[in-house]
Order: sequence, then C-alpha cells, then structure tokens
Amino acid sequence: MKELPQIPNIDPQEETRKKWQRAETPLRNQESPGQKELTRYIFKWWQGDAHSHSTRSTREETGKYEGIYSIEEMMEYYEKLGLKFVAFAEHSSDPGNPRKLSPEDPISQSLVEEADEIEKINREGQSEIVALSSVETNIMFDENGQPIVDVPEEVLAKLDLIVASRHAIENEKDPAAIKKSLLAAINNKYVDIIGHPDRFTRKDKEKSAEYWEEYWGIWQEILDEMVAHNKVFEINLNSQPSRKLLEMAVKGGVKFCLNFDAHDFNQFKSEGTEVHGEKKKWAAGEADNDEIEILRKYKIERLTSGPGVRVIARLVRYLGKLESLGVTPDRIINSSPENLVKFLIEDRGKETSNLQFIKKKLKI
Repeated sequence: MKELPQIPNIDPQEETRKKWQRAETPLRNQESPGQKELTRYIFKWWQGDAHSHSTRSTREETGKYEGIYSIEEMMEYYEKLGLKFVAFAEHSSDPGNPRKLSPEDPISQSLVEEADEIEKINREGQSEIVALSSVETNIMFDENGQPIVDVPEEVLAKLDLIVASRHAIENEKDPAAIKKSLLAAINNKYVDIIGHPDRFTRKDKEKSAEYWEEYWGIWQEILDEMVAHNKVFEINLNSQPSRKLLEMAVKGGVKFCLNFDAHDFNQFKSEGTEVHGEKKKWAAGEADNDEIEILRKYKIERLTSGPGVRVIARLVRYLGKLESLGVTPDRIINSSPENLVKFLIEDRGKETSNLQFIKKKLKI
C-alpha cells in the first residue's frame, strides 16, 4: 500500500509538555479537590480505551482521513491522561462501502503488520501503558445476501480484540436486516465487541409506530445471544446508544465497554474548514509541505489540550447511568487492564502472544 506523507511526530519534551501542564482537563492530577475526586471516580470504572484509530485507519483506497496520530503519539497521549491501555481498532475496508477482504489483501496485511508492531512496542517497554491490536471490522452482506464481517478469520485470529460494527449496509434501517447482520457478527467466534449497536436507526423520527414496534421487537433476541456468546455491548461516546436499548442491555445481563472511538482528540471542538481541507488532502496523498506543517501544528494543539470537557461529560453521564441501574465496574471490560485481559484470555479464549505478554507483565 502507498505510504501517506508523514506528519512529523510532536516533541513532548519542550513546548508541548509545558502546554500540557497548563491544560485544565479532567483525567489528570489536578490541584482542585473536585477534579481529583472526578478523576478517581472515572478510573474506578474506566482505565483504557478499546476503540481508537491511528493513522493506519486512513487508507489509500478510501482517501478519507480516519486518524492522523501515530501509535506512539496516541500511547503517549493516553499515558498523560493516566490511562493504562489502548486498543487500536483500525478500520478495515471502507465503512461507507465495505467489501469482503482476502487474507492477502493489503488491508489484511496491514492489520497483521500493525499487530506485530504493537507487540514489539510493548515488549520494548516504550510506554508505561500497554497497547492491543484490534480492528473495527464491518458487518455487511456479501454478494449472495449473506451477513458476514469483512475481515477473514485468518486475520482476526492474529489480533487481540475484535470490534464488529454496522456502518453502511444494505437495508441498514430494516429491522430484519439489522437482526440478521448483528446475529451473524455475534455468532462469529472471533468477534468480542459489537460496536455502536443501534447506530443510524435510533434518531430516525420519520418511521411509523409499526416500524418502531418491529424494531424494538428484535433486540431481546440479539441481547440474549450476546450474553450466550459472551459478547460485549459498546457504549460509543461518538455514536451513543439510546436510553431504552441501554436499559434493555443492562437488564439482559450483557457486559459493556465505553470508548472514545477516537479519530481525533477533542473531536467535538470545531477545527475550522482550512484544517479540514488539509486533512482531506493529506488522506488523498496530495498534501504539500506547507499543508503538512499546518497539520503538524494542529496535532500539537490537539495532543496537548486534553480530550475536551464534552466527551468527559458524556463519559461521566454514562457511568452514572450504569451505576444507577445496578451495574458494577467488573461488568465493564475496560474498567482495568486486568479485567480486559482476563476477559479476552479466560472468557473469550484468545491466545495471541501479545496478550500473553501483557498478562505476564501485569502479573495476572
């Protein structure tokens, strides 16, 4: 695959670190007692993100920017926040137009190469936090109308954690298609997490009462199958679940994870049309040196300003909602690295060498 022009990594030792120390954002050691108490509350429930996108999610075949930070930059960023792990759930084929990949496809090979790179970073001890290899595989229908995920099993077996998500699929709002496609993903032995389960549908206000009766009627079986196959319900802070479905999932007994789904940081902050254009040109391999410099400065600003108040507020709101419904931190797979690794190895039967190394490092 063609290499995109590199946006230089930032230097954390000089101005960037000074700026970070001035940032007033939760998830850090702040002087304010209120901020410290908030940080303690969050880390009781959430110590790492299981769905983040690095530059490897920006793929030549789509020309869309899906991530602008390197693995190393993101690990350092999360470490500064006080987190203990991150899973890089890179996009597979184009979420807007998914296709079935072969093991030899350049995207498949990129996922395997990244898994090797992540394990090397962990073993070399380049960061205080640990990284997991992952993919956000597309749930789709093949040419015969059968529901599948787009990444082949030979590749899924080599990754630490698998997120399966519906993006753009045929009949994406049809309840029967939703049910059929989600059940197929749930029954895939390699899939661990169902990403943003009710994306695209829950905000559609033009549907009839009959539609919603049919729609809500599919979910109990889906949730029952998630419990039976030990699959996790993602609370995605970008594509948030409906309150009704969340309450059904809690009552049904599923496990949860809460994720930024980070394609950028402070991603609810307006970035301006100019930088948006530079991102597009970079993703298409057309950025010149001046445009690369604009993106370098943009990265410095984002990587030193914290995740932003809005996304932290969302995270805390969902934690409070789960707690009010009787959920405890042990039911959140990313409440600690130990909880995540135990889930993947003991409950899901994952056997990657990276997970075994992390297990040993954490003395589980």
